[in-house]
Amino acid sequence: MEFFKKIFLTGAILMLGACSSTRMNYAESIEMDAFPAPNSQGANRHLPENSTGSRLRGGVIGGFTDRVKLDAVHNTGDRDSLDVDARYKIKYLPIYGSIDKFVKGELFTMNIGFGINHGIYASTGLGINTKFFELGVNSFQRFTYQRYSFLAYEKKGKDEFEKLEAINDNKLVFQYGVGGYAGLFLGPVTLGYNGSVYRPNMSLVINEPNPRFCFKTPFMFTNNFYVSYWYTDLLEFQAGVSNELIDFNGGNWSLNAGVSIWSF
Repeated sequence: MEFFKKIFLTGAILMLGACSSTRMNYAESIEMDAFPAPNSQGANRHLPENSTGSRLRGGVIGGFTDRVKLDAVHNTGDRDSLDVDARYKIKYLPIYGSIDKFVKGELFTMNIGFGINHGIYASTGLGINTKFFELGVNSFQRFTYQRYSFLAYEKKGKDEFEKLEAINDNKLVFQYGVGGYAGLFLGPVTLGYNGSVYRPNMSLVINEPNPRFCFKTPFMFTNNFYVSYWYTDLLEFQAGVSNELIDFNGGNWSLNAGVSIWSF
């Protein structure tokens, strides 16, 4: 618990204390990494009332890198009529894993987790867990490395602008997002879904001052659909697909499979 408190405290400090040294007046182009949000699931089963247990989960991910052109990205302020040539570079790391702790009362459940999924992350969830289904909300906080390149200009005088250019800059960043989950229990089989949303250009740079972008890029929605098969009460196999939506438009697909070991 102390570890998770430190994670959340660190995130809060970063959000409150991130400062800027690069002030763009207007930008011409930007390309940045956009990783899928962590696959934060519910319990995928009916949990006993007034119980506490843990889950160890791991697996593999298969997907192709894709550069997605972003529509309607434009500068703010005096040059709001100038569009920005913006792209997300959607990338996949081949493995994931997590340790999750679940606590259930008579109906409501709470869970916290720590894992590896396109970086190191912590997650929290709150929901209901019944004999036939579960439903809840969750959030995540993640540390990862993000590359971005941009071409922009900073005003230095009345009619003078300095060119700002960063290419393949690898930054240690803090990301955060929110989402929800649902599951339908059909005997030994569970049909599950979870989704999260965050904005990649709102990542907070840790190892140097945070740049202030003069534009906003779209939200990124990660949608995970999966099927779980309970071989025993303590062993769960899983397979699924993930979809990345940019402001509900388009989509990039990937496959995943994994196994979970429980202590309930």
